[in-house]
Amino acid sequence: MKLKRPQYLMAAIILLVMGIQCLYVDSYILTPQASQTLSSQLDIPPAPVDNSTTILHSNSPAELPENTALDNDSSLGSKATPTAPKKTVIFSGRYNVILPQWFTWTLLGASLVCFLKTIPWLSPPQD
Repeated sequence: MKLKRPQYLMAAIILLVMGIQCLYVDSYILTPQASQTLSSQLDIPPAPVDNSTTILHSNSPAELPENTALDNDSSLGSKATPTAPKKTVIFSGRYNVILPQWFTWTLLGASLVCFLKTIPWLSPPQD
């Protein structure tokens, strides 16, 4: 079965959209189900993913000292200082897929070839 021009056009559009998406997205984090399936097939444990979040030590919002620039003679020790944020790491056991740069440009190049196949005078005549 030979591909016809509308099929090449649809393939070109799909490859172009995938190429643009890969151009703007740095990495993909797989779902736990996909990671478990991939782990059972490859026998490779997932690398640790930094899903870190920043939280404050207290539940109340941080209070900043008032008029610090205007009151040079007042001491800052008596005022309330903001609490330092604490970084916690949540390891989810998921795979992190980082696409190489050449893959993006391969998708965009393949879409260009498919677009060129849709132009009637550039492709050989179809029977």
